[in-house]
Amino acid sequence: MTIHGVDTALTLFKAGTLTRTQAARKAGVDLDRFDDLCAKRGIPTGGPVAGPGGPSHVNAD
Repeated sequence: MTIHGVDTALTLFKAGTLTRTQAARKAGVDLDRFDDLCAKRGIPTGGPVAGPGGPSHVNAD
């Protein structure tokens, strides 16, 4: 695990360019370690942010 590889993987994951699995592989760590690295940097690794009711159907017009 190199610092540059980890930083690159975290940046690409945060931007949505890589999936969690792809980013962990690029960083050279397993998923648990990747989740720890994300937590230390405040990067969420959970699922979608939408609530349990799904998207809002409010018309903004």
